[in-house]
Amino acid sequence: MKDSFGSDRSKKRTIIWAVLFVFLAAGSIAAVTTASKSFSVRRLAGLLEGSAPQYIVLAFVAMLGFVLFEGLAIRTIVRSFGQRCSVRKSVVFSASDIYFSAITPSATGGQPACAYFMIKNGIPASCTTASLVFNLALYTVAGLLIALATVIFAPNVYLHFRPVARALIIIGSLILIVIVAFFILALTKISWVSSVGEFLIKTGCRLRVIRNPERLRERLSNGLVNYGNYVSMIPGRWPAMAKALGFNLAQRLCQLSVTMFMYIAIRVNMPGAERAAVFINGLELLGAQCLISIGSNFLPIPGAMGVTDLMMLDGFRPLMSEADAAALELMARSVSFYSCVLLCMVIVAAAVIIMRRKNNTF
Repeated sequence: MKDSFGSDRSKKRTIIWAVLFVFLAAGSIAAVTTASKSFSVRRLAGLLEGSAPQYIVLAFVAMLGFVLFEGLAIRTIVRSFGQRCSVRKSVVFSASDIYFSAITPSATGGQPACAYFMIKNGIPASCTTASLVFNLALYTVAGLLIALATVIFAPNVYLHFRPVARALIIIGSLILIVIVAFFILALTKISWVSSVGEFLIKTGCRLRVIRNPERLRERLSNGLVNYGNYVSMIPGRWPAMAKALGFNLAQRLCQLSVTMFMYIAIRVNMPGAERAAVFINGLELLGAQCLISIGSNFLPIPGAMGVTDLMMLDGFRPLMSEADAAALELMARSVSFYSCVLLCMVIVAAAVIIMRRKNNTF
């Protein structure tokens, strides 16, 4: 982990991903503004000027909760395995996961980055792996539970989307179910994990990427013994694991509620607006945001940029004008995604600086 993540090659890839992130962000914003012919910066400014500031503050608080609750979930699992983990360190673990997930295709960089910081701070690699696999399973289950609740209690939210978006939501849901099954196997069938590892080693040998397979097999065998020990602890620690699921549900709801709070902020003070209807529509947007995340995040695009933005426009239009939908999309994404990624980048950068000054810990 140390050699791969901290290598010059890895740093160059990170820079490339970050530059690509900027271009994709600019492109997705341009796509949103051009998709709505009636959108104007003046309209956006007018909505912000007449908005209720307390709900904008709540949107930023929800964004902070998204970072915090993931850290608390990881901390809960790690501590249940008998390892020490402070809230401050867990926030760094969370920030590294969120930041590198945002700038890499299909969020592939988040877990390795999080594992890197966990191992650098004394958490055994086997405990780190078991914790992250289980937490990612809980995060996936949390998303599916919220989506299921949306479809059951507000089926019209799903019907608001156009056929292409509906298809993406269904495909995304099926993929998430497969992923949950994969995690269950990884947490219950150590022999299956060993078989997958052996398959990857053989594939690497055929592709001539791996030159010393026996050394990798030995490391895999030793690592699986310790990994199995930690995984075997899970059935006896269900109260802690239920708490971790609660944190994952809170994390998901925090991210999704940013759109709801921004919608309430720009609509609640409008002349003739009925407060009850505004809050009900806000809840519908929370459900729509959940379905959007399921229908877009499986695509191999950093942060699902572009796809998420257009799906948001699709889901918002039944409740407001096209121009207001575009404005709300930009406002919500600015808080829930761009501001969040920027915050996590600062946290990760600060952790790296402290690590260099304190002998590779923070």
